[in-house]
Amino acid sequence: MPEGHSVHRIARQFARNFVGHTVQASSPQGRFAAGASEVDGQVMVESWAVGKQMFLKFASGQWIRGHLGIYGAWDFSGSVEVDATIAS
Repeated sequence: MPEGHSVHRIARQFARNFVGHTVQASSPQGRFAAGASEVDGQVMVESWAVGKQMFLKFASGQWIRGHLGIYGAWDFSGSVEVDATIAS
């Protein structure tokens, strides 16, 4: 089960790799295809976590609020940097 520290680490990972960049968003299972299409091609401007909630803000003013629940996970693809400050 993901705990709060995991969500904060993932938010920092988003900040390091995606804030200031145009993102490609998708919904691999199709459950969130409509929402993913709304932020696909948008520039991410902020990423943070509060407790087990993660927030991603886009230049368009749109937001994503994520919660990993009991079995949640995020996959990052492409060239993603990790360093010691966000690896744990």
